[in-house]
Amino acid sequence: MNIAVACENGQVAALSGACREFLIVTAEDGLPTAKHIAPWADGSHTAMLKLVNEEKVDVLICGTLGIASRNALEMMGVLLVPGCEGAAEEAVAKFLVGEKQGDPSILDLAREEDPDDPMACMHDCAKCAGCGPIEILKQIPQDK
Repeated sequence: MNIAVACENGQVAALSGACREFLIVTAEDGLPTAKHIAPWADGSHTAMLKLVNEEKVDVLICGTLGIASRNALEMMGVLLVPGCEGAAEEAVAKFLVGEKQGDPSILDLAREEDPDDPMACMHDCAKCAGCGPIEILKQIPQDK
């Protein structure tokens, strides 16, 4: 498992979009086995998603997280642990032992429940194929 922490100077970054590096910790059987700092010099959401993909991140520990980043990371299957603060390495240790931390209600902010939005992308179709193609595909009979 790879755990990433959005950090600044060894601390969990208050604003994930403003940090410029991630602490990446590899853990096996609940114990850390390796760690390194992955720079995020670009600062764009696309660069962050690329870094998360390249580092094979399973868990992201962070402070605040923008809606677009949250949705994209959730679609990638990354477990989000938002609202954290303090030392980055301590945040990883707390996660590994199952200690509750952060504020999961941050993920509930601005979440839209719409039955006509099958991808839960809040109608920002730049994040997915869009609701239109999905509805059209549902109407096409499957070849046998």
